[in-house]
Amino acid sequence: MKGAILFTVLAGLVSTGLAIQCYVCTSDDDVACNDPFESFTMTKQTCYGTNSCTKAAALGQVSRACGYGNSTVSVGSSHGGCTTTKIFGIEATSCTCYLDGCNSANLPKLSAFATLTLVTAFKALF
Repeated sequence: MKGAILFTVLAGLVSTGLAIQCYVCTSDDDVACNDPFESFTMTKQTCYGTNSCTKAAALGQVSRACGYGNSTVSVGSSHGGCTTTKIFGIEATSCTCYLDGCNSANLPKLSAFATLTLVTAFKALF
C-alpha cells in the first residue's frame, strides 16, 4: 500500500514523461530572455525528441533552447554543465542541462502543489 501511494505521488509529479520542458527564446527577440532571466514572463515549451535544455551566451546576447546533450544521459538527470570557449577574442559560454526548465538563470523551485503533495505523501507513509 505504501509503495502504491509513493508511486502515485511520484507519477503525478512527472509532467510529460520522457519529454523535457525548456525555455525557448533569444534576447534578440525578447529582452526578458537576457540575464537576469525573467522566467515569470516566459512559458516552457515541451521538447519532444530531445533530452536536454541549453543556454548559450556571447557578446551580451543569450539564447535558450531545446538541445541534444549527451545521448547516455536521460531526462531528469542532474548531470550537466557549462563550457566557455574563446574564438577570435570572442568569449562564448554554452550550458546543457537535463531537468525541466533548467535553462533559466534562476534556481529551480518546487511548486506549492508539489511541496504539498510530497508532505502529504510522507505523512501517509510514516
